[in-house]
Amino acid sequence: MNLRTISVVALSNRDFDSLKEKIAEAARWVELAGAQGAELVVLPEHLSRYGGDGAGNPRARSFEELVVEDWREEMRPLVEVAERLGIYVTVPVIHQREGRIFNSLILVSPEGRDVWTYDKISPTPEELDKGVTPGETSFYDWKGVKLGGAICFDTCFPENLEQQAQEGVQLFLVPSLWPGGSQLNHVCKLCHTRMALAYPAWSRIIDIDGEDVVAGGYRQESLRFGFGAPVYTATLNFDRVALYGNHNQGKMAAVLGKYGRRVRVTFDQENCLWFLESRDPALAEQSIIAEFELISARDYFEYCKHRIKDAKL
Repeated sequence: MNLRTISVVALSNRDFDSLKEKIAEAARWVELAGAQGAELVVLPEHLSRYGGDGAGNPRARSFEELVVEDWREEMRPLVEVAERLGIYVTVPVIHQREGRIFNSLILVSPEGRDVWTYDKISPTPEELDKGVTPGETSFYDWKGVKLGGAICFDTCFPENLEQQAQEGVQLFLVPSLWPGGSQLNHVCKLCHTRMALAYPAWSRIIDIDGEDVVAGGYRQESLRFGFGAPVYTATLNFDRVALYGNHNQGKMAAVLGKYGRRVRVTFDQENCLWFLESRDPALAEQSIIAEFELISARDYFEYCKHRIKDAKL
C-alpha cells in the first residue's frame, strides 16, 4: 500500500477586489485541506485573475495585468501555508521568466521551495497572440510518485497525456479553467494513471479505473450561496494495479480465496480490466503479482506490441 492524500480546490471565480484578497481565500482553503490530511493541494489555473476594481465593482482585466512579475512575493501566503502545514501546494500563475511569458504550475514544497515548474505546453491561440511561450514536458518525483502536468487547454490533446503516462506518470496535476470532460476519465482508464483537476466549477480526482473518487465545485448551489467548502479530498493507493483479463482472469478467484479481506479486487466488465489493491499494510501488491504470476495491463500491452512488431519482421 502506498497511500497519499490529495486535495483539489474549486476556488471561486467571483469578483475579488484585489489579488491579495483572492490569494488570502486560496490560502484559507489550503489550510482547510491540510486539516483534512492533504499532503498535496492543487489550485485552479490563473491565480492572478480577479475581477474587481478595488471598489466592489466588476471589471475585465487585460492579459498584461494577469502576468505576475514576482510570483513568490505575490503568492507569499500560499508559500507560507505550505511551510506552516508541511505540505505541497501548486501555484498556477502566468509569469515572466528569463524575458519570456509562461503559463505555469509551480509546485511549492513543505520547505517553501519551488521544486518543480510545469509550463503549459499547448497555449491557446489567444495566449500565443499575447506572447505566451509553449513549454516542454517535465516531471517531478514526489516521494516516489511520478508527477506529470497539464494546464487547461493541454488536456484537449490526449496524446500529450498518453505520452507522459507511457513515461511512467502516476498522477497528473491539472490546474484548469475548463472541466476537462470525459476524455480525462478515458485517459486515466486507458493509461492506468490518475488526475487531480482543480477547476472553479467542478474539481475532481480521478483514479486508475477512470472513476471520479471525489468531485465538486461552484456548480453546486450550496457553495454559490456561501455554504460548505470547495475543498475535495481523497486518499489514493498508488500501488493499486490494473490487470487486463487475458492471462490474469483465471487466477483472480485464487487470489481472493487466499487473501480474502486483505485485498480488494474490482472488475470492469466492459473493459475487461481487474483492479487489485492490498488492504493490509503487511501485504504488498507486487508480492501478490509475483506469487500468482500476474502481469499489469500496461506491461501486458507493451509485451503484445513487441510480439506484433517481431511478427512483422
